[in-house]
This record gives sequence, structure tokens and C-alpha cells, in this order.
Amino acid sequence: MIRLPMAHRSADTCWSTPSRFMMLKVSGLVLTSLGSLLIMSSTAQAQLMSRLTVEVMGLRGQEGNFCFKLFNGSRGFPNDNDSAVKRGCVPIADHLPETPDEPFSYAFDDLEFGTYAVAIYHDSNRDEQLNRGAFGMPSEGYGFSNDAPAETGPPNYADAVILVAGSNPTIQIQMRYPQ
Repeated sequence: MIRLPMAHRSADTCWSTPSRFMMLKVSGLVLTSLGSLLIMSSTAQAQLMSRLTVEVMGLRGQEGNFCFKLFNGSRGFPNDNDSAVKRGCVPIADHLPETPDEPFSYAFDDLEFGTYAVAIYHDSNRDEQLNRGAFGMPSEGYGFSNDAPAETGPPNYADAVILVAGSNPTIQIQMRYPQ
């Protein structure tokens, strides 16, 4: 058998095995790195969730329901139930604060970081609607995030928008009742 010097050996005999080994090793590193990135991405995304607590100031009475709608855009704000990201009604008596000095509060869990607006009302007759009187004015208590003005009609989303980012923000909403 004739041995060629290293410089003259063919690529098949000299480098094929180490080359394939190196490719497998590099491929393994790439897959491991991609897996780590996916795990970090999932963890980072899980950390981008928040809980928004709404403290209601000036709630009159313990009868009826507290109803809420949470919007993540201006479409349908504040009246359209189908446009709300979250909505519902809870009995006030079931969610009373532990002491009379504490405000009534409600929390929206598992919210992605972003901008939202909140519309609430005191459904005193438990029909799960914001009842209205003459000229379409509410006959039950209501309120909006940022205490957005509602003098001649419902407020604009831009006036009520809040940023939900970080660890569990709390906002206060003042209830407004008809005279």
C-alpha cells in the first residue's frame, strides 16, 4: 500500500469523518440554541401578562350587580358587548371588601401587556343592562377608566385608555349616578 503525504490525501479519506462529526456537533449546538431561544421566548411571553385591578369609588348600596366591560380598542367602546375583550356581571354582595373603608374592587386576570379601556356600571335591578331614562341618559350608576368625561354622550376610547404593563396595576374609577 502506498501512503500519500497529508497534503495529497483526498478529502474522502482524510476529512470526511471529522467533517461529518463537526457538522453533527454544530447541528446539535444550533438545535440546542434554538430550543433555548424558544424556551426563553415562551418564558418572556408568559412574563408579559398582567392583572388589572379596578377599585370602584362611590358605589352606592350593596344591592344588584357590578358589571364591567374591558376593551382593547376603540371599536364598540363603551356599549358593544361583542367588542369587549372581557365582560360580565358579579353580585356586589359576593364581592364586598373586608372593611367598610376599602373600596369595592374587581380584577381582570391574564391580560397581555397593552392598552385597554374599562366601562363599568351598577346594575341595581340585576337585568345585566345599563338602564337609560329620558334622552338616553343612564338611570343607573356608571364609570370609565381615567374617569373619562361623559357629559353629552359616552366618552371616547382615547379619553379612557390606560396602559397595562408591569406587575399588576391598580386603577380607580369614580361611579357617577344620575341626579
